[in-house]
Amino acid sequence: MHRSACALVLSLMFALLAACASQNGGQEISEERAIEIARQQIDFEPGKVEAVKETDQGRPVWRVTFYGKGVDATHPGQVSFFLVDRETGEIVSLGMS
Repeated sequence: MHRSACALVLSLMFALLAACASQNGGQEISEERAIEIARQQIDFEPGKVEAVKETDQGRPVWRVTFYGKGVDATHPGQVSFFLVDRETGEIVSLGMS
């Protein structure tokens, strides 16, 4: 009985590991996909877009920043940024001005 219980536990562990690994294929979302996800949250036409890989509290994220048209040092204009989880595509933080 003990062997069959161990075998069952090991089978469940392998199944769980396989499910976790296949959830996103172990790959990060692309920069383009992160921008696409974040762009759905803004209501202005950006003049410039930046996406940079960062880590937020140990979580791998894309920091996607949209700058409104005509943005410069004297006229900051509209700026929005989003932290997009690089593994799940979830927006984990945002900021707007």
